[in-house]
Amino acid sequence: MEKSLLIVESPAKAKTIKKYVGDGFEVLASKGHIKDLPKRGGVDLENGFQETYEVLEEKGKDEVVKEIRASAKKATRVLLATDPDREGEAIAFHLMEVVQSANSTVPIERVLFNEITKKGVQEGLSHPRALDTSLYEAQRTRRVLDRIGGYPLSNLLWTKLAYGLSAGRVQTPALRIIVDRQREHDSFVPQNYWLLEAQLTTGAPPSFIASLIEANGEKLEKVGSRPAATSEPQATKFATDLKKAAYSVAKVQKRESRRKAPAPYTTSKLQMDASNRISMAPKRAMRIAQQLYEGVTIGKGKSAELVGLVTYIRTDSTRLSADAIAEVRAHIETTYGKGSVPEAPNEWKTKANANVQDAHEAIRPTRLDLPPNEVAQYLTAEQQKLYQLIWDRFVACQMTPAVYDQTSAEIEATHEDRKYLLRASGSVLKVAGWKAVYGAAKAELAGEETEGASDDEGTLLPPLAEGMKLSLGEIGARSVHKQTEPPPLFSEASLVKKLEEEGIGRPSTYSEIVSKVQARDYVKNEKGRLVATDLGKLVIEKLVLEGFDLADVGFTRKLEEELDAISESRAKRLDVLAPFHERLTKQLEVAKSHKGKWWPEAEDIGEKCPECNTGDLQKRWGKNGPFIGCPNYPECKYTRNIVVEGEASRDPEMTDYTCNECGSKMMKRWGRNGWFLGCSTYPKCKGTRPVPLGVKCPLCKTGDIIEIKGRGRTRAFYGCTNYSSDPKCEFRIWQKPVIEPCPQCGNGFMVRGGTKASPMLKCGSPTCSFEREFDEASLELDAEVAGGETRDLASNE
Repeated sequence: MEKSLLIVESPAKAKTIKKYVGDGFEVLASKGHIKDLPKRGGVDLENGFQETYEVLEEKGKDEVVKEIRASAKKATRVLLATDPDREGEAIAFHLMEVVQSANSTVPIERVLFNEITKKGVQEGLSHPRALDTSLYEAQRTRRVLDRIGGYPLSNLLWTKLAYGLSAGRVQTPALRIIVDRQREHDSFVPQNYWLLEAQLTTGAPPSFIASLIEANGEKLEKVGSRPAATSEPQATKFATDLKKAAYSVAKVQKRESRRKAPAPYTTSKLQMDASNRISMAPKRAMRIAQQLYEGVTIGKGKSAELVGLVTYIRTDSTRLSADAIAEVRAHIETTYGKGSVPEAPNEWKTKANANVQDAHEAIRPTRLDLPPNEVAQYLTAEQQKLYQLIWDRFVACQMTPAVYDQTSAEIEATHEDRKYLLRASGSVLKVAGWKAVYGAAKAELAGEETEGASDDEGTLLPPLAEGMKLSLGEIGARSVHKQTEPPPLFSEASLVKKLEEEGIGRPSTYSEIVSKVQARDYVKNEKGRLVATDLGKLVIEKLVLEGFDLADVGFTRKLEEELDAISESRAKRLDVLAPFHERLTKQLEVAKSHKGKWWPEAEDIGEKCPECNTGDLQKRWGKNGPFIGCPNYPECKYTRNIVVEGEASRDPEMTDYTCNECGSKMMKRWGRNGWFLGCSTYPKCKGTRPVPLGVKCPLCKTGDIIEIKGRGRTRAFYGCTNYSSDPKCEFRIWQKPVIEPCPQCGNGFMVRGGTKASPMLKCGSPTCSFEREFDEASLELDAEVAGGETRDLASNE
């Protein structure tokens, strides 16, 4: 039987799609990118920045390519259904090259799936198109920018500061934003101010609070958005008068206000609400959203089906399909009543610079016959929370406005010949409209319309009329001392919002940016706030001082706009790459011409050296970063690692392991590549070995499992400490062991498996089939240094 070959990115998506397309298709997964630039080089700077792409050696990509080639030889046509963005387009082009090398005559087309449902797949298959060269050009340009920008700048940091540091096109301006806010926060000088308030009553409940806005015909100075007294004597004088004043209603205004429904989710808004409302970090939210998009098994037994529950999750668009709007309007009428359905569908304008991602709809549920409460039993707790978030937003976005009754009253207070004006306001929800979806929750939604909104929602004023006399309540009149507060440090959600506002990154990169600056120890997440470390501040200080464009937010924004222009055929890649490379090369030359390190001056820490007892210990810098050392070096060689509060000590520890070279005990030490075992007699003996993972070898029963670094570019593997002994132990596995016994067979360890989107723990025994899902957030490897948009195993980061 002749078959068409359909290639998607992830195995999970391939499994879901296969049941929709039938026997006429063979469905394979590329598992993300199949090609990339080599680890070093790969860009010919002298010949138009031409790239040399290689098949990825990691994670069995050779086998993926072999399978695709074999299937392409037999296929009657090939459909490339990688994700609908510029990274997906690049994967499609590389797949096309592989297919053509195997079958030069087979027709190749591109298809896009906005949702992984039967309808969405059939819609995509019925509208194939040619591959988009301009979109691929934009991705190629982005990839080269990251290579010729991030790598040289990172190497400079290694030379000038310490090993292992990195910089990049997106990562560095994001760090600049965080550091600038940190400095603004730290240098903030608070201003004292006093709010003047009076609790008033008509004689019948409820009483209410009125705030002073004017004294003797002069308006109070606004501190922030609130009128206030700016000196204590002034506040005391006003409060004394208000306690003795006679009060009457001068003016009453009543009006109806409306608050429009928020737009459906874009990627950034989903990440913000996931962080603020369900405490899910942006990176985690995107991984869970990817699972919902690719497909979840709903039902049991023969009735079970794989369903993609949400539409494509990387988008800047607020558009919705006509079918989706019609379906949700019917759902709203059935669930909330006809009065909750607006006469015409609600629409929103997508921001002008969302060029690439506006090709796709907003994020929404694919099927309204699968509400969150009915599918909850088939979802993980995280999937359920995120699906509920997306569901609620989609339903709310097509409902009528929330209507409020707002009352504002101006109160006149007179004492002797001095007159004061106070204001009180109340706002009561009259018609719930879209707010009915969220019940009594008052937390502001990402992207919610706040213009004209007040802080008095739920506050009820008594019936008031002009000329009505009022009296003070139990609290009376008072001044409340306040201080202005510094600008808040960024949370992960507010950083995503700032990146979007500044045009830094794209939907596919926001979560990666947020996680990367933390992974590099440039930023710490302390109680939900992103705090720049001394290292992060130092990196930005030096890059800005040397005038590097990549530390300039405006420069990076312009680069993003130029990538968009390339994707729309309004610009050419060389017009972007050539001037970028020329400017960066000159900036690097200037920085390198300034001899010496970028290390800060040594700082005394107020301790005597415990070895020589004469030197005052200092915080110093070396090639591996900051450390504590004696100023009498080299006569005194005392050093110790700096322990960050909340982190384990990195001081050397004696172990029971024996050195293979001299037989002495070995010490667990910290180096630039992490922990290792080193001989306790160093420097007399320089024997080293990896730290055992805590799992005994299941083959020889005597050795311990360790990570064994491959030679050259060969990937690392896990083997026995007896791998070089005589007799030699041949045990080796590619997956990292996890110390957890198998509940099925009792084997002493599990191994990491599955995909990045759906991580699994599998039994380490080849004869046992046990596996389960797990959270690998704590075990993740960092992505590439430049902070780009590459994907692996169809993850969204």
